[in-house]
Amino acid sequence: MFVDATPNMAAFNTKFFPQHITLLSVGGNIMPMGYWTVISKEPFRFLICMQLGNYSLELVRRYREAALHFFPWKEREWVVKAGHISGRDGQKSERLGFNWQPAEKLAHTQLVEGFDSAYETVVYRELEGLSGEFALFVLDVVATHGTVRPMQRAPIFFLSLKDFATLGEKWKAPR
Repeated sequence: MFVDATPNMAAFNTKFFPQHITLLSVGGNIMPMGYWTVISKEPFRFLICMQLGNYSLELVRRYREAALHFFPWKEREWVVKAGHISGRDGQKSERLGFNWQPAEKLAHTQLVEGFDSAYETVVYRELEGLSGEFALFVLDVVATHGTVRPMQRAPIFFLSLKDFATLGEKWKAPR
């Protein structure tokens, strides 16, 4: 039996669970993403969540592919800035000063240089009717890249509003 608990729900608040930021590239656009998770090891799959109206969402629906990149802490400023400007207004690569490199298996999407790890993915399925504000996609991983061992990583975590952290360090993003 389904019970609607909506009236008793708390307001959204990220202060209690840091979100590991990944950078999504699709077509010639990028955006930071905090709402993702691995949902299967065999086959290797991610679930991502994108806000409706987002330019990258249009591109994922058009190309049916994307790449997820994990960048080191030292790259946090431009990774965060990528979420404050729209790809509709022009190439982010020129505005943010990053370089592209070819993907192995994606037809329309390139990888962003400098990542710790990157995952080339294709859309397995868009999950429809679950949210009025967001689109959810199940992505199949078709290629993996990376050379950094897990203990050498300094991940970028989103805490709330403009607050970010890594292991032992915090940073407030300028706006």
